[in-house]
Amino acid sequence: MSEPKVEKFLTKSSADTSEGSSASLPLGGCSPAMIVGGCSPAMIAGGCSPAFGSESPAPVRNPSPPREILGLSDNIGGTAFSKHWLFRTLMNLLKVIEQPVDNAATTSESVSNTDAKGDCVKGSSLDESNSTQLNDSSKSVKEAAKDSPAKDRQLAGAQLDSIPTADSDIINISDTLQDELCQLWDMSSDENVAKLLQEFKAVDILIEVISKSNAPRATEIAIGILGNMACTASVCESMASSQFLVVLSLSLLGKTDAPTLVEATRFLTTVLSNEKCRDVWLKEYASDTKYIEDIKFILRSSVNKDLLTNTASLLDYILDVSDELCRTWSSVTLLTAVVEALKQLGLVVEEGTFSLLHCLQLISTQTNGVAAIIDEVESTVDILKEFLLKICEDEIVNLEDRRAGVVASAVSVLNSALTSSPAGYSLLFSDKKCIRCLLKILYACDKEGLARHTPASSPHRSLSSDNLITTLKEVLFLIVADIISIGYKEETELSQIDSAEDSISERTTPSWLQYMNNDCEKTRLKSLTAGIVKHCSVEILKFIRTLSEKYELTRLQLVIKDTYDNIPHTDSNSSSDSDNANKFC
Repeated sequence: MSEPKVEKFLTKSSADTSEGSSASLPLGGCSPAMIVGGCSPAMIAGGCSPAFGSESPAPVRNPSPPREILGLSDNIGGTAFSKHWLFRTLMNLLKVIEQPVDNAATTSESVSNTDAKGDCVKGSSLDESNSTQLNDSSKSVKEAAKDSPAKDRQLAGAQLDSIPTADSDIINISDTLQDELCQLWDMSSDENVAKLLQEFKAVDILIEVISKSNAPRATEIAIGILGNMACTASVCESMASSQFLVVLSLSLLGKTDAPTLVEATRFLTTVLSNEKCRDVWLKEYASDTKYIEDIKFILRSSVNKDLLTNTASLLDYILDVSDELCRTWSSVTLLTAVVEALKQLGLVVEEGTFSLLHCLQLISTQTNGVAAIIDEVESTVDILKEFLLKICEDEIVNLEDRRAGVVASAVSVLNSALTSSPAGYSLLFSDKKCIRCLLKILYACDKEGLARHTPASSPHRSLSSDNLITTLKEVLFLIVADIISIGYKEETELSQIDSAEDSISERTTPSWLQYMNNDCEKTRLKSLTAGIVKHCSVEILKFIRTLSEKYELTRLQLVIKDTYDNIPHTDSNSSSDSDNANKFC
């Protein structure tokens, strides 16, 4: 039956050619029109006929039409992910969660094996009845979410508290289903997948998983998928409309499973980054003090680096965007928890350390926070000293990217500690490394000094902000000026007390003066003395000169003389300098 069709096709093609068409039959016997439009349905099934007059014995055919043209596409958006696979995985998860504890493991294994032929890339079109079943399955969660936030909070807490803790009561999810859920977790970071998951009511399903599952691994995966979905703004805003989810997610801070806490804190940080819906979560934080207690417990007790980093980022976000919570949460217990977390992270120059130091800075802006710093001045100054010394281990202090901000945070808290509690200065006097560190950072802030130490082959260092660097310099000069003023005052008082028989040589030279005279690089010393005149007062420079003469520090005297001789001595300047000096005396 196929040969007459081919002959008819050839006869028509030959006629077209004889009428003046220059087109010749392509290899395989298909006309140019069929190359564009595709072969006939019969040829799709059996392939095109072999070319007449061709010596090639192998049949040749045009490619089949794309699946999209035939209406068979199963891809999610522009991805290679399968809608059917995604739907099937959600259904398998629901089957496991809804089973009694005794039958959950068996059901988990059976549903995974039943649909083992599917994968996350290939699949067939969705069955409408199954889609309806998926929507119906999520109704139980919707009905559980009451209109009253108080009822939501009670319901979420009751469901979490009712989870058995005995190992025998934990639902075991099969390895196959876990692998599928992990693939879904990875897929959910794609915006198209996140929106489709929302369309399939996956948020409601995952809420049910968290509230009913006894398996920590299932809870971790569920909140992890929600965290990925929350990266899509529209999905995140939709999540905020569920008060039950808000309460449930915050309740996870009281869990003891570290992987679950890592994902829970990541989710909570993600939703706070969305300005349109963060107020819903902030309101819930303010409603119950147990949330901050959970955060403090994690910071004090955890040794998990990822968990500490995520919790620090979460706390940083909360204190930064909510003045009310920053005021009410600032306390001695929060301060000590942050300090303990800094110690646990080892003050490594990484994200977690940056967030924790910024938390300390935010705490220091509150009245309660300053009182806490005064109570814990020794531990606070010690941890800040340790961090700044680590920053200054290199010859040139690196202030690129976020480093300038984190150094500014540390210096700001140090300044608050020193100005609020004079006893803190004694912690700096006892170690000449501290003054060395402060001078190195000051020199790094100096653009001229920075340019001199930047290799010609590399681009100039980009500081995070000129205003930030300027503020950092001013605060550092104030700290150094205070150190010099207090040191000068103490030396003056000692001189008045000493009897006439005492000799100067018997008195030990202060450590900060020893460093400035013996160890400090001359260019840094000149930058310091010039900066003191510019940002502080000429009187401070006079204090240094007096002490250098007292202890016969020749090198320091020469540098100060050189700086002092270049100062224009006018009446107006002298008056202004005298007024400024009163701040430090």
